[in-house]
Amino acid sequence: MARGVGEATWQYRARVIVHAPGAHVRDRLPIPVDVESLGEDKCAFEPGSDHPEMLALYLGLLGADFTVMDSPELVAALRKLARRYQRAIDASPHASGLPSPLT
Repeated sequence: MARGVGEATWQYRARVIVHAPGAHVRDRLPIPVDVESLGEDKCAFEPGSDHPEMLALYLGLLGADFTVMDSPELVAALRKLARRYQRAIDASPHASGLPSPLT
């Protein structure tokens, strides 16, 4: 998700606002990353990946809501994953009677 100085840059980068404290984000990531505090319960960072789908998966693992401030590729990957996950839920025999969070 982040690379040090002198390493190759990621093909896809995005500025993301996470609706959680910066410490939460830093604790959830496997590598050190610069996180900008935007108050007590909000922060921003600029993760990257060589594939927008992988970046979308990493962001989903943060355990917090987030807003993509740029990167149409990331937004498209999030939509694709949301549809795939919704199909998996809909196909599950345990899904009956549960409201869809995407409707």
